[in-house]
Amino acid sequence: MLLPVAAVVFGGLLWYAQGTALDAVFSVEETATSITFTLGSGLVAVACVGAIVAVTILHELVHGLVYRWFGYRVSYGVAPQLGAFYAATFHQFQERNHNIIVGIAPLVVLDALLLPLLFAPVPLLAFAAFVALLFNTAGAAGDLYLVVTLLRTPAGSLMYDSDIRHSYLFAPES
Repeated sequence: MLLPVAAVVFGGLLWYAQGTALDAVFSVEETATSITFTLGSGLVAVACVGAIVAVTILHELVHGLVYRWFGYRVSYGVAPQLGAFYAATFHQFQERNHNIIVGIAPLVVLDALLLPLLFAPVPLLAFAAFVALLFNTAGAAGDLYLVVTLLRTPAGSLMYDSDIRHSYLFAPES
């Protein structure tokens, strides 16, 4: 649900900001049986891939920087079996409120930095920002799930990640 909403909202802003200037970036042809998207040049594909790689790295870096700000030791990595990149604080108890902030930080920080780029005078840059916004927002789905889960736990709860597949939540006794 998050990705379609992001696509409509950010796409609407992109179209509002760029209008027909986007014709230089891509074109859309609709027939009775299909819709075809055609990129304006190979540079568009390179910009999209670059935006995806950059926002993926920055997303995890923001998690890591916020963890470090709270005093945790951070590990970065890739979990191909999960199809995920991560910033984690293995073998450390993490406070509930810290994880709430860590969880929402990339969505708030990166989307706030990328949104103004939709209005950049260079349509290719604006389109790359749009792609980055989509991937950052979609990539935050798991983060938001964690935040919602943590908001339902009592204050004083702790998390503990023993490895990429095993996380534990400790709630104080009532």
